[in-house]
Formats: sequence, structure tokens, C-alpha cells
Amino acid sequence: MSSSPTQSCGGKSMSIQSASFSNLALSDNDKGETDDDIARHSNVKESGPTVLHLDQNNNIDASADEDIVSTPPISVDSAMSPYEQLVHKLCRVDETDDLPLATPEGQTSEVDSYWKEPLRSLAKPSARNLVQQLHPHCPMGYDPNATPVSHLSSSNNTTTKKETPLLSFIRTEKRKHFSDTILLVRVGDFYESHGIDAIMLVEHAGLNPMANKARAGCPKGNIQATLDALVGSGFRVAVYEEAEEGETFLEEDDKDTGSSAATKGKKLKERYLSQVVSSANPTYMHNMVLNDNDGSALDDSSASDDSGIGRSYVGVIETPRAGYTLVEISAEERTAVVSERLTAEALSCRLLAYPPADPLFYVPLEGSSRRTDRLPFLPWRQNQQSSVTTSPVSRVRVKTIPPEVAVDEPGLSDLERAKQTITLAFLRLEDDSFTKSFKTVNGTHPKRRERRCVTHEDFMLITPSSGNDSDSKKTNPNPLHLETATQLGLMKDPSIPSLVASLLPESAPSSCRRFLRRWLLVRPPPDVADSMAILVRALKEEDRSLQNAAPLTSKVIPMIRAGQASASVYRNILYTLDSSIQLLDQSGSGDGYTDIIPSLLRILNHDTGIDVIDSATLRESFVVAKELIEEVVDTHDKEDNQDEISFFGDLIPYPFMERNEGTWRGRVKKSALKDAHLNVSGSSKNLAEAVAADFWGLDSVQYDEYGKIDLSSGTAKSPILQDIFNNIIAIKHKPAWARGNDYYRPRDRNGKVLANRYTTKRVEDALSGYIEACENAKQEVVKALRRLSSNLVDNEHLSTILQASHLNLITSTAVNHAVCSNRKGWNIGTIVDQYDENGGSAGSLNGLWPYWMSKSDSTPNTFDMNGMFLLTAPNMSGKSTVMRSTAAAALLISSGLCAPVLEGSEIRRFDSLFVRGASADIPTENKSAFGAEMADVSSLLRTCGSQSLVFVDEIGRGTSPRDGTSLAGAILEQMAETGMSGMFASHLHGILDFSLSDAADQRLKKKRMAVKENEFGELDWTYRMEDGVCTDSLALLTAKRFGLPNSIIERSRELAQYWDCNSGRTTSYPKHTTTRTTVFNTEYTKQLLKDIYCSLVNASVKSVEIKPTCVEIPPNHLPPPSFEGFSCVYILQLGDASNARYYIGETDSLTRRLGQHRSRGDEWAGASTIATKVKEGKSFARKIENIMIRKLARKGCDVVSIADGTTVRPELS
Repeated sequence: MSSSPTQSCGGKSMSIQSASFSNLALSDNDKGETDDDIARHSNVKESGPTVLHLDQNNNIDASADEDIVSTPPISVDSAMSPYEQLVHKLCRVDETDDLPLATPEGQTSEVDSYWKEPLRSLAKPSARNLVQQLHPHCPMGYDPNATPVSHLSSSNNTTTKKETPLLSFIRTEKRKHFSDTILLVRVGDFYESHGIDAIMLVEHAGLNPMANKARAGCPKGNIQATLDALVGSGFRVAVYEEAEEGETFLEEDDKDTGSSAATKGKKLKERYLSQVVSSANPTYMHNMVLNDNDGSALDDSSASDDSGIGRSYVGVIETPRAGYTLVEISAEERTAVVSERLTAEALSCRLLAYPPADPLFYVPLEGSSRRTDRLPFLPWRQNQQSSVTTSPVSRVRVKTIPPEVAVDEPGLSDLERAKQTITLAFLRLEDDSFTKSFKTVNGTHPKRRERRCVTHEDFMLITPSSGNDSDSKKTNPNPLHLETATQLGLMKDPSIPSLVASLLPESAPSSCRRFLRRWLLVRPPPDVADSMAILVRALKEEDRSLQNAAPLTSKVIPMIRAGQASASVYRNILYTLDSSIQLLDQSGSGDGYTDIIPSLLRILNHDTGIDVIDSATLRESFVVAKELIEEVVDTHDKEDNQDEISFFGDLIPYPFMERNEGTWRGRVKKSALKDAHLNVSGSSKNLAEAVAADFWGLDSVQYDEYGKIDLSSGTAKSPILQDIFNNIIAIKHKPAWARGNDYYRPRDRNGKVLANRYTTKRVEDALSGYIEACENAKQEVVKALRRLSSNLVDNEHLSTILQASHLNLITSTAVNHAVCSNRKGWNIGTIVDQYDENGGSAGSLNGLWPYWMSKSDSTPNTFDMNGMFLLTAPNMSGKSTVMRSTAAAALLISSGLCAPVLEGSEIRRFDSLFVRGASADIPTENKSAFGAEMADVSSLLRTCGSQSLVFVDEIGRGTSPRDGTSLAGAILEQMAETGMSGMFASHLHGILDFSLSDAADQRLKKKRMAVKENEFGELDWTYRMEDGVCTDSLALLTAKRFGLPNSIIERSRELAQYWDCNSGRTTSYPKHTTTRTTVFNTEYTKQLLKDIYCSLVNASVKSVEIKPTCVEIPPNHLPPPSFEGFSCVYILQLGDASNARYYIGETDSLTRRLGQHRSRGDEWAGASTIATKVKEGKSFARKIENIMIRKLARKGCDVVSIADGTTVRPELS
């Protein structure tokens, strides 16, 4: 891109990008409108354009005040910046606006309030500068008379320009149908946009404005990339195409006027709405039939890009006593998934995991007056005072459906009523773009015919929470809450390992990852989960090769409906159908597949909502659809029937023939085209003979044994010149045998004579015949492929193709999961159906390890979940890891998947799984960490019961210790009394002293994470859970290991002496001194060791006089041999005397222990040692060690082994 020279804007210098195609203009027949129309649309005759001049910092330029049109004052917040005032003034008022709006002459703005947020969030200076040109009296804010940005400093150059019929057409479409949608209108080889629409192209698609005005466009070859950028930013785009020559479109209002209206319409080049592209329909279905190079239709890529995946339209129906009903409408697959009895938290999780298409439909309770931007289930809801967000999700609006207009026909089930209500709202939204009944002179345009016949009956009802299992004793699962999904790595949180990534190999298709994520977020009913377990277990043991099962991309079904499926797409469909047929054929092989086919079909029924009678019937439907496609599409299977491009050797350049035939050959079988192939063959032969005679100078045409023309008697060098742009062949010079006027100069596609080119009438006629035959053949190929699409739709084969795709998806997911599980050593657990109103046991896990770690690098845990575990443990000892691993394993096993456990693990089927981790503030919801924590606990207590698994970590940390401990105790008691199973972890050790109810005590099991001493006398985490309690979190040890300064560690130890665990307060505040470390000499340290030794001996054995031996062991010296065979206590001094650190330890082999210490580096090798022999044994030596640590620490010494002194009894310290 090039940039224009620095321009003046608002009195200051500003660099403005030049337009990439500033010379792009409207066609001549798109000009002309009356002055009355100009005045009505832009109001420029009365008041002129409204322009505010801004400097580089978007402040109003006072020096340009004389150029600003005088307007009545507007009531806006004084805190608004000038730019925000400009945007506020431009747009209409919506329900969330607190400020009134005024425009020139008090007229109402035509710009939809939807554009307020996108305009405020503009980041590019080139886009923000264009806002100054916008006018509120046009629905897209475009003023053709506005001064270009590069001339804003001098507005006297404004000239009145007439509004063109094209602009009038765009404005009409914007007003009637698309006030909140970007319009892209085809103009020749470009798609154009105006006003706000153009500004969004500049901001989000990286395009440049035309001539520095609010007008932009993209070449026709870049339309999909431009649409991807706009849709990815959260916008809907209406694309208008130019009608083919001979087609004239009439509006419904003009249908009675007949040919007069059609004649009148010829003033403007006819255009029609081709498609509304949105996040629900992201692929533009236009001129795709012959495009075999648009990527594979198989969803077999491991890339995680979901940009081409259509979102669902979502409706939320609030019910008086049953929570919320969620309806998800897939416009691509035409399914309606209805989920009932959802909580606000579960609904929020679904909306955040799968953002809906804009808008979201909401049916409130009767009489509700709640604002739609404050609904409790909206995960993207914003505080009114927060800054504007720019994410696509934040642009999802809420469209309220009044309860009185919801479907309420008698005899309908609640599910069907919900489906019809939201589906009809979705169809009305789509039909807003088709209120015109466009007709051609030959009938309804094909793009209108398909869309206007769609009703709610075309959408398949799917209920994910229901199953075919009639056993009422089996517990039906509830969807996961947002906090649970986040803690288990099912949401995109970089701080938590992804669970789905651990279930599949890296090479697995991204469609498999999407399938498993939804499978776990919306847990399958019991019989479907059991079917998945049977399928995966069988595949884990399978020892035969399996065909690669690849599902289709989501765009395939819409492409067939739109008649835009290419031959390449159909070949991919054939591959999917064939792999499904082969899979079902295994059911009769007697090799073990008979058992898994029913399970596979049950999952297929659950996933698609389409009833499956049996495998034979399903296979037959696959075969019928496959044969129908194979009758038309060239599969390239038979080499003797290849549809090859005409080839005449050196006679005619092959690239010329390829350019004319390569766009349609090899796509459709010759039998489906009838005479089209013969006509091309005949016309190409005529062209070859004409070229041979007139250009090569052959007196007669002779063919060799291969069917090629013999050129041996002609000119030695090829005289042929090909013109790629004009699609012609000619010669450069008249040949020597030319007579009279037989040779003349040809003309290009625009009728201009081409210099240095010659042709003859015979060659020109043959060339025209050949090109016409190729064009006719191309159209026949298009018609054949579109007829195939129509046949598949009319004969209801789309559901068959959809089933084949989903069958491949399920199989591919199960196979990849089985492969990954075998590689990692994961196993299928047993799901136990055992209902106990008192809770009972939730199962047992054998050899559990974290899902994000390898088996060899982790520590397994085996335990029975026979109650509510009260888990206490030191910091960093693995308690949160055990909780997250247990919850993940329970979720996986209950969903029929493999988990990181050994054989023999089992999980009781549970209704709800709740995982609550550490909290953080949520500023957008005005919640502190403690507030968010309490909100989640409140949801837990409302939704979980005796059949639930709950895992709660660190409740009560965000408030005072006293209140946090008491709240945690009450919550734990309630959970245990209710019969919940799971884990409750806490560092608030006061809970252990509470006297809880008898019912709670019966369910509570006290667990801790074990800690052991290593060979250096240091504490190490074992990461194993065991019975017992831990009353020391070892926070100082953890802090020291993570690099906290020693001075802080020691000061915190001093302050800890004044802490009252019961009251949560300090008894007094010791003054802080700047000097921390006291250095002890050798004699003092020896004496201190002797005193401790003697005091302990005298405390245990009265009136015994002892004389302990303390020796100094310099670096590189060995301990006295007499010390071997006895327990010893030793002190190492690390560093110099001014910055000494001390390590106190105990050992039964001083020689070996000192060798180990000295091997740790130069500092340890140069340490001096003081040691004493302890004849009373190891336990006695440990007491001396502990007391010595405490003594030195309290004297201010920097003690490395501080953790070893935490078990000493206070009276001896």
C-alpha cells in the first residue's frame, strides 16, 4: 500500500493513506438523481454537510470553527471526548442510552444505534478520521458531498454532487432491511460499500478508503477473505450481486405494472441480494460450483482454526420454576437442540464455550422489566462504566421476544413449543432480508426459491439430555457450570492444562476436539455414555487396520442446499459415504464389530437427533445417496474414460486449450452432459484444421496413428501467438502464401484492433465456435451439478449425508481417543448405577495421576471416595492437583471415556459435578474474589445433592481468618449433611476444632498430603494422599523455595509468635529492626549444642552428669571415626561470616552425609561443620536438631533447614 504526502487535517499535520483503487468509479448507467432526492436524503441544500474537525488526538480543532455548520446544542455528558460526542450525535438512541440525542433541525438520525459501539471502538486513525464525514440523515451515514479527509482544513472546495441511482438503491435497502448490517454491493469487478460500512472495511478488513472518502471496496477475488474479517469481528454482511444480462428484477409492488416497470428498471443495472453472511453462515455461497480448488470438504485437519465453523442462533426462555430453557438453532444443519432446566451458571458456561450468532433471542417471564444487558446468564455482560469492548462476542445483542407472542398452541410439548418459538424468531430475522419478492421476467430467481420455503418443520428437534434408557434408577447428568468447566481445562484458560488436548493425539482432526469438548460440557445421558464406553473399549483392543474416517466440514450441507457444491465437494462426500458403508459392513463380519455397531448407532442418534432403525437400513440409505452422486460426478476412477483436455501437439498451444476446457472438464461424467462433450470435440477439431491450414500452411490435413495432425510438411517453427487476456490465437506476420485480404488484424474483447497480430475468417469462425462450445459445456456442467444438488435435497438425502458425516466424526474421535489412551496407559473405568439418598460411596480410583502429566513422571494415588474428604496439606504438596485430577477422572469415566487410572477403577453415576478453585476479582461484574467465591458456593448448595460430586478448594481466603474459617466450617457441614461426595481442601485449620453435627461427622473423612524427610534432612512432598490431618502449611518453606528474601522469612517468623490462632489477631506488635542476622562464633555454637543436649538428658534422666563431645570439622576434613555407628547432630556454616547461613541436620552416618552435602557445590564443599555424637539414639538426636533450629532462628540466624524445626514441642524450645 502506498501513502499520500502529509496532509493537513484540522490545522495540524496528518498522514493519510491513499486509496488502493481511487480510480474505481460507478458505471455510467448508475448516475443521475433529482435535486429533490438529494435534499431528501442528505439535506445538503438546506444546511450543508455536518462536519466536526478533529486534530490528531481526536480533539475538536477550534481554528476550524468557522467551517462547522451551526447546530442546536446537544445534551451529552461533559465527560465525553469530542470524538464520543460526534458518535453519540450520529446514532439513534437505544434502550441503554442515558443521554438524549439531537441532530440538526431536530430531525431523528437514520443511523441505527447498533453502530455506536463499533464506531467508538475504532482504533485505526484512517478509520476514525472518516467518521467526520458521516451524516445522520443517511442510514449508513454516507454524504456524497462531504469533503475528503485530505481537504478538511479547507471546506470551501465542497461541490454539490448528485446522488446516483446506485446510492439511492443502497440507501433503500439499508432503510428497509439492513440498518444493522454491512452492505457489500457488486460493481463490476469490485464489491463497494459506503459510509459506516466502508469505515468497518477500513478498520477490520485492512482496506483503504477510496479517494480519502467514506467509501471502500474489495476485488471480487478477495470477497471471502473480506467477509471472514468482518464476520470474525462480529458483523453481519449482506452481499448484493449484479444480475446476469437479460434478467430484470421487479419488486412485489411492481409486479402488476408489467413490462413498463421492467423497462424503467433498466436505467439501473439490476442487482439482487445474494446472501446474508454471518457467524451462523460464514461461507459465501456464490459461483462455487466450478471451484475445485477451494480446499477440501473433509474436516480432517489438525489445525485448531474455527473461523469457518458456523455459530448457532440461540434462544433463552425463562421459566417460573424450572430455570432456563436453551434452544440452539443450527442454520447449516437445520437442527434445533433444546436443553431444559438449566441454571444461570450452566447457561453462562454454554454461551461462553460456544458464542451465539447475533442476536440472542430472549423470552422473559411475563411482567419482567429487567434490562437485556443485565441478564444474569450473559457471560459477556459489561458494566455501564467499563470501557468499550471490541470482541465479536460483545457485539451479540439480545432481542427480546414478548411472552405473549411466543408459540402457545394447545397439544404441543414444552420442547416443541420452545423449538418453534425460537425457530420462528430466527426465520423472521432471516426473512427480513427477503421481504421483497424479486422476480425475473422468466420467473422467481433461484436464490429466492429455496430460502422462502423454509419453516420450523424443516428443523430437527434434538434433546441432548434425553435418552432411550427407561431405567429411572439411572441418574441423568446435568451440564457443567462455568467455574467447573474452567477448572477442568475445558475453557480457554492458559493457566489450566487443556483436558481435551490430553484426550487426543496432536494429529487428530480439530473436529474431534470440538466433539469431545461439547461431549464433556453437555454430558451425555446414561445409555449414550455406556455406548461410548463400549465403543472405546473395543477400539482399544482392536488389532486390525481401520479406514481413515473423515467427517465433512459444516459448510457442505449449506453448499448443497444453495446449489453451490462442486465436483470436488461431491468426491469428498463419496469418500465419507464409502467409509461409513465399510464400517457398517463390519457388523456382519463376525469379528467383534457386531457388538459395537449398536453402540455406535445409539451415539449417532443422540448426536444428530435422526432416528436410526438399524444398521442395514442406514447402510442402504448410504448406498442410494452414493449411487445418485456417482451417476453424475466424475470420480476419476477409470483411466480409460478420463475426461481429458483437447490436445493437438504443437499445432495449438496446450495452455490455450487448458484455459478454455480446464474449468469444466473432469467434473461431470460424459453421460450426464449428453452432446456438450461431442460439440467441444468437434469444434476443437475444426479449430485445429483451420489453424493447420491457415497458420501452418498445410495443403491437406493428415492425422497420424495417435490422432494428431502431421505437421512435417508445414512451417518448421510454430507461428502461433496466444493472447491470454483476449482468449484468442493469431500469428505475428502474414505468411508467404497469403493472398489478397484473407489475413487481417483481429480485435480485442473491447473491439479495438490488435497491432502485430493476424488471423483469417476461417480461424476466427472456428475459434468463436470452439469458445462458444466450451462455454456451453461449462454451463451444462454447472446445470448438472445443480440438478444433483436439487435431487439430493428433494429426495431427502441431506439427512443421509449428515448421518454419514457424524458417523465418521464419532468413529474418528473414538479411534483417536483409543490410540492416545493406549499410548498414555489410560483405561476405561466402570460406571456404577447405585442410588443412595444418604450419599454412599462415589466409587474408587486405582492409581490415579494428573491428566496433563505422563504416568512415569507422576505419583499415583489410590483411594475410595466413601464420603466428603476434609483435605489439609502443606502448600505445594499437590492437594489441588489431586482434586482436579479426581474431578477430571470422574467426568471422563462417567462420560464413557478413558481416564488416567489403572484397571479396576469405578465411579458412581452422578448428577452434578462441581469444582471450585481459587478466586480472583471480577471487575466487570463488580465482584471481589470473595464475592465471586460466595456466588459459586451459593450455586453449589442450590444445585448439588446426595448424588453429586463436589470439589472445593480454599474457601474463605478472601476475608478475615475468623469469618473465613467459620463460613468454611458451616459450608462443609451443609455439604456433608446433604450427602455430597468429594473433597474440601483448606488451610484454615480452625475447621478441625469445630464440633460439627453428627450427620456431618459420619460423612467427613480427614485426609492429608504426606510429607517425608529426604536424605539431606529436608522435607519433600510425596504427592500422596493419606489419612490424617496437617496443621502446618509450611508456608515459610514454600516462600523460601520460591525466592522470597531471607529477611522477610525471618521477620514473618518473629511476627508469628504474636499470632492468636483463635481470635485471628496479633497480641502485640514487635518493632521492626533493620539488623537481621547475628553471627555466632564456633565456641558459642559448641556450647549451645552442649546446653541443649544436657537439658534434654536432664529432663528425661534425673541427676545424670554428662559431658557431650562437640568437634569442629573444617572443609576437606573427615569426621572422627568414633562418630560412625552413632546418631549425630551437625551444623554447617555456609558463606562468609558477614553473611552466614546455617544448616542443622541429623544423621546416622556423618561421613556419608557430609559427603552428600559437599557434593552439592563449592559453597557446600567449603562449609565448616560442628558436630556432636548422640548416644541416646535417633529420636533423641532429632529433638536436639529441632530445638537447635528454633534457637538459632530466634537469635536471628539465617537457617536453611527451618522446616525441620516445626515439630518441636513449645515447652522445650
